[in-house]
Amino acid sequence: MSIRVTRLRIVAPALFALAAFGLATAASEPDLPTPKDVKESVDALRDAYEKHYKAAEMDAKAKKDLAKKLYTEAPKRKTPAMQYASYDEARQLAAVSGDVRLTLDALVALSTKFPGVDQNLAPDTIKLLGDAALASTEDTGLIALTTEAASSAFEREDFTTTVVLGKLLATAAKKAEDPDATLEARRLLREAEALTAAQGAIKAKPNDPAASETLGRYQAFTRGRWDVGLKYLEKAARKELAAAATLDLANPKTSKDRAAVGEAWYKLAQEFRGLEQRRVIDRAWEWYSAAVAVAANDEELKASNERVKDIEKNYPALFNLSFQGHTGAVATAAATLDGKTLVTVSNDNSVRVWDTRTGKCLKVLEGHTGWVGSVVLTPDSAQAVTAGGDNIIRVWDLKSGKETAQIKGHTVAIRGLALTADGKTLISGASDKTCRAWDLKTGKETKRYGDGKESVESVAVSQDGKFVLAGNDAGVITVYDGKTGDVVSKYDRHDGMMVYTIVVSADGKTALSGARGKDVHVWEVATGKEQRRFKGHTEQVYQIALSPDNKLVASASYDKTVRIWDFDSGKELKKLEGHADGVQGVCFAPDGRSVYSASWDKSARKWRLPLLSAGANKRLD
Repeated sequence: MSIRVTRLRIVAPALFALAAFGLATAASEPDLPTPKDVKESVDALRDAYEKHYKAAEMDAKAKKDLAKKLYTEAPKRKTPAMQYASYDEARQLAAVSGDVRLTLDALVALSTKFPGVDQNLAPDTIKLLGDAALASTEDTGLIALTTEAASSAFEREDFTTTVVLGKLLATAAKKAEDPDATLEARRLLREAEALTAAQGAIKAKPNDPAASETLGRYQAFTRGRWDVGLKYLEKAARKELAAAATLDLANPKTSKDRAAVGEAWYKLAQEFRGLEQRRVIDRAWEWYSAAVAVAANDEELKASNERVKDIEKNYPALFNLSFQGHTGAVATAAATLDGKTLVTVSNDNSVRVWDTRTGKCLKVLEGHTGWVGSVVLTPDSAQAVTAGGDNIIRVWDLKSGKETAQIKGHTVAIRGLALTADGKTLISGASDKTCRAWDLKTGKETKRYGDGKESVESVAVSQDGKFVLAGNDAGVITVYDGKTGDVVSKYDRHDGMMVYTIVVSADGKTALSGARGKDVHVWEVATGKEQRRFKGHTEQVYQIALSPDNKLVASASYDKTVRIWDFDSGKELKKLEGHADGVQGVCFAPDGRSVYSASWDKSARKWRLPLLSAGANKRLD
């Protein structure tokens, strides 16, 4: 059976004004080659790979192998025509052989690298794939994979590819008689085509009101990119939107003016629905919170504070999301770099991965045979490193959920983990009275710190790895030189009580620690000299976290609260209450706008923070 080669249909490229979003423009991609150049390139490919093509005529696996070879080598080809031919041949071969994922990868490559590619490739791809791909309801089926690919393209703002894949999805959904997929295809096409048209209008007329409103709503209300969206919205066709955006962009400093911005967004929020309404009401809440922070008198404070409480009461999902599923106490949590995923560890021996927007559990990572008490993420958030009562450090691939490595050496429970900023060196501390450094890539132990006389209950490391800190069960924290292991300083002001938590500031100069006492201790790393204490908790402090900008401190306590502090002054800014039992873990979201807590009540929570670092830092409760 010979392989049918579809005649390539090519239309003129459409250039979109993607530069407004800081994305690559179509002009930066290769021009669409002519049909003649593509045909010559296909002929050259068939000549060069003659034996592979002949094998592919007889064997399905050979077809897949050739498709993969052409796809993999396409970026190395010297001319746009040869790249195009390689991707399209890969698409056709993969489709005929039933490899849905590779088919879609090749189609995405064509539409991404050659904006303006013929969108009739979608029905042609359906025809080549055949009914078998449509019949599958598995995650590897055509509809599932196309939906995933189209959503991913939309997420990265590649609207050209979204349209191509949206049409493929629409065609597949109609043939499969799948109304849910049909609805999703229509949504994706409607939004992508509207945004593409708006980009084109902005290119022709930069201040076009209707296009500005479309792009502004997308950036601010859908993506939450207010810094980009506001610049469009101030030119919006709708006067109320333009007025609110103008007030916002003025970045007012007084409580009265900030409250006015909040009120403008609050009124507009009532006219939107779903995600857009939540984004707008959240913006109003931020400005009201900022107004409270600089209120000059009780009247200003009361008015804005009442609105803050009103919004928090009526839109609770924005401010306090619960993650339910663990069957034992949740020890701690870590958020991925993009803020979309939370990883929690628990006394139920499991590691769970959650969607931070919905609270839905995405994966349960099983392998530990004892309680799990520590988790750190690699800098790219691709891997989670966990440890606990089974004495083994485990490394997980977060995308697949698979355990990829085990690091063995500790002989009893591991009490703490820390990772250098480059993700290369892992620090661990355990009840076997050792603090160890490991090469995370190889799993080999590279250094031990201390004299092995006290159980190590908590560890920390400066971002550059210069200092390693270990807290013991006798209330002493020792600072070691990361390279030599020499003792740099000691901090012994925890009155002999077990040290549960240590964190180091980004500049490596300041440490914060908590123990069975009720205070957060702040001290100088190089000297061990105490600088100040944060007082407010009524029970022991189990974990401390620093915000990404190091301006805020979060502390978790057995008193069932998480407290937010101003790093410089030590003032308590907010007390977060809601857990039914003690809180033993806390971390900030990467954008610093939320904190996550972990509790003995078997849940984790997400708490939204107001603009606490603004102005006078008045307490908000």
